[in-house]
Amino acid sequence: MIQPLKSEPSVWSLCWVDLSGPLPIDQDFFLPTILMLVGPLFEPLVAPEIFSEIDQVQAEEWVARHFDDLGVPDQLLVWKSPEWVPEEWKYFARDWKTKVKLVNPPPHEARLQSELANFKGTKRVPTVAKSDVAEGLMRNFLRLRSPAKRRATLEKAAEIDPSCSAARVELAELEFHSGHYERSLELARLAEEIDRPLLRRPGIQWWIDRETRPMLRALFGIMLCQWHLGRATDAAEAGQFLLETDPQDHMGARFYVPLFHLLSGEHEEASLFFRHYAKHYPGDMPNAWLSFAWALTLCLEGDDQGARQKYREGMMANIYLAPRLLGERPPPDDIYQPSERDESHGAVEFAGSFGGLWDRDASAMRVLRDTHEELQPALEELVARRRALSDLMDQRYDPEYRAKWTALLDEEEKFVKSVLGRKT
Repeated sequence: MIQPLKSEPSVWSLCWVDLSGPLPIDQDFFLPTILMLVGPLFEPLVAPEIFSEIDQVQAEEWVARHFDDLGVPDQLLVWKSPEWVPEEWKYFARDWKTKVKLVNPPPHEARLQSELANFKGTKRVPTVAKSDVAEGLMRNFLRLRSPAKRRATLEKAAEIDPSCSAARVELAELEFHSGHYERSLELARLAEEIDRPLLRRPGIQWWIDRETRPMLRALFGIMLCQWHLGRATDAAEAGQFLLETDPQDHMGARFYVPLFHLLSGEHEEASLFFRHYAKHYPGDMPNAWLSFAWALTLCLEGDDQGARQKYREGMMANIYLAPRLLGERPPPDDIYQPSERDESHGAVEFAGSFGGLWDRDASAMRVLRDTHEELQPALEELVARRRALSDLMDQRYDPEYRAKWTALLDEEEKFVKSVLGRKT
């Protein structure tokens, strides 16, 4: 019996190459990523496409358009990338009735990068100042989602324009969140050095003038790095310098400085700070960290009554902080919180970083425990009010939703003020 000849399965590849040379896009610049769809002999099936980064949705749509024109192969080999979500490629394969396999890019990618470096057409890019290219890269950086492309963009901006302090600050922040505090400190100091002439400029408006923001972020980063490196005294000095530079404190250094003084055992410095704070920041936003630091400072001065009031303010600002310090069961997480400062993760961070301060002084822990017990009924009512707000969030179809929401918020604000003995 004659058997039909078996045809070889068709296998295509989706390839990508990151190029290191920036290209213009509108008024900005970006580091291009080139996608290619090739056949089994690496022959191009379609013209390569330039993207600003690897974006799986864009990539799938691009491949799908060409499947519509060329047909669907039996198998699609996709070069691996940290940006791909393998599960999404499974859905793509199911929808197009093909097999998708993620594979390692071959070693000749470097040669491909070299060959594709000239993939810019015949139009010449006009000469642009290096600072303008770096600024364009930084503007495009804000649109990027790929961690790898974000870092590459920052490094390229800093390489092209060594005076681009914004790129150094962003890189410092990436290193900080990766736990590389020494490297982050080095980059933040470099950014501060670049922008140091701003300190001598008359009439400058910190933060309002956008060019001052990298400097303020660098100073704030220096403070945080010194803290995480265990140098509380240096962190306090960095925070104090930031406050002197920008008395309006757009970065929020005032919420950290007294805690650094307490960590380094400088209780008198913490007391001086709070006297300065009370004079220069009247009516400031509630902040549990600051209130607990203030309460501890008052305890160390022997003012238990003043400490109780500050503890009450801190407990009403963050209901999770006291239970964390006292080792008690915290309130539920699944309730409405007015802001990120009020959420439980802030209490976890505070207890892990500064909880040891209360272990140093038994009387301070006693005052904290007594105040928490006294305030327990008010805290339970606050939790009930916030649960009601959380429940209302699921009823936005109610025509009176906005009025009810506003009423509940107003009632909570009045309740908190009444607990703290403030005028409504």
